[in-house]
Amino acid sequence: MNEQPLPLLPLVLARIPRALRRALAQEGVPCVEQAIAPAGGRFVLFDSTISTGAHAVPGQTPIDVNVLRGGWRDDPFEALDDERTLRRAWQIGPLAPSETVARVDKRVVRERLLADLRKRLEASGGIWLRVGAFPYPYRSAFNFRIDHDDFVPGDFAATLAATTGHEHAISHYVCASTHARHADSLARLAGSHVGSHGYWHHTYQTADENLQNIGRGINALRAAGVEPVGFAAPHGRFNRGLHAALESLGVSHSSEFGLAYDDLPFFPYEGRVLQIPVHPICLGVFLEAHNEATSQPWTPADAAQLALSHFERMIDEKRRAGEPIFLYGHPEGRLGRFPHLLRATLNAAARHADVWGVNLAEFADWWRARSELTVVVSQQAGGLTARVQHAPPAHRFALELCRGEQILSLPVAEGGVQFCPDSANFKTRLAAPRLYPIASDQPEAFRASLRRYLDWERVTPIEEINVRTWRGWAKRTLRRIKA
Repeated sequence: MNEQPLPLLPLVLARIPRALRRALAQEGVPCVEQAIAPAGGRFVLFDSTISTGAHAVPGQTPIDVNVLRGGWRDDPFEALDDERTLRRAWQIGPLAPSETVARVDKRVVRERLLADLRKRLEASGGIWLRVGAFPYPYRSAFNFRIDHDDFVPGDFAATLAATTGHEHAISHYVCASTHARHADSLARLAGSHVGSHGYWHHTYQTADENLQNIGRGINALRAAGVEPVGFAAPHGRFNRGLHAALESLGVSHSSEFGLAYDDLPFFPYEGRVLQIPVHPICLGVFLEAHNEATSQPWTPADAAQLALSHFERMIDEKRRAGEPIFLYGHPEGRLGRFPHLLRATLNAAARHADVWGVNLAEFADWWRARSELTVVVSQQAGGLTARVQHAPPAHRFALELCRGEQILSLPVAEGGVQFCPDSANFKTRLAAPRLYPIASDQPEAFRASLRRYLDWERVTPIEEINVRTWRGWAKRTLRRIKA
């Protein structure tokens, strides 16, 4: 009697780089650990640089992921774990807005790596099937993240007025030191998603300092009648000290561009805090680029109009690519000064029925539910059978079978689905051209390096600077000298 062949999916993961595990989870490809289910699937991934072999069971095909390193100047798995930042610029019309972002564009590395793995898997008789990144029938999700740094009453009011009717797609992250004493204004955020932006508007380098600052900010917002969910780091920075503090506080998610930008969400260091990367170019950096331009007849209003055109391009580009459209900005002197930009951006996203308008707290809940799905795909006479467990109760989800540039999207409920790919209605999904930074890797100036080492800032009151470390003592001493 012939034994049933092993399932096409999940992929069985032996010893592989953690970055590849994370990339597969982002993509939504069903996987299982070899230690849990050694015969869980037909294909087993291993890395010959860290393991002597795949230890495959009969009927399994081993795939050495070390071959994915071929053609790269540096190890791509190490690149996905890179935590360094770099100042980058983007040429957008006559302006070149710049921001300090993750040194490595992790989305580009992830997509190239998985495209190579997919080619090798399909050549071995496998399939590339993934759980959709968004609830069915959406092809993208949209959120505008508003970071409330300083409180300017007029700009605060103008920004909120511009969001009327789109509150479901807005997330507010509030700096408590500047807003907690304005309880009447914060009350206008009732019913909206509100997260923490710290107490002092600074991201520290140590876990203890971040723990104190973020915890204080959360408590201050609660005292003002706001229950914050999630966190966005000042200046988009991310470091291990921040992550450790968020883990200690039980924060559900954080949203930055210092670890990754324009990418799918993921869990850093196999932790519990979901990282939700955003697009790093906001209205503020357009206005900064305008101020730095020397031979420019443009006005700030022209720069704002260019920013609006850029946001509209991002909405189109990311929707076509099937990626989240997560933008951000600030009320004071920016969105509050040009509220029509925010209103037009929200309207542009709302025009697409296949784009899910959602706040980041709800999206984080969806992503967690998606990550808990278990999918087993078996080959049967005439087609494929997908067995599903732990389907998210609040949303329908989709399985996406990829063939070249074509995708078959199947709505699936708890239990699973049977389908025949050869007679199914695949649709072509061509990614839009993408905007890449123009800056090359440049050495950091000594002054900038020193400021970074000292964690230099002027936000924390001098008497509150932690002097239990050499860095803190030096910073407080210099702040007193410069006072």
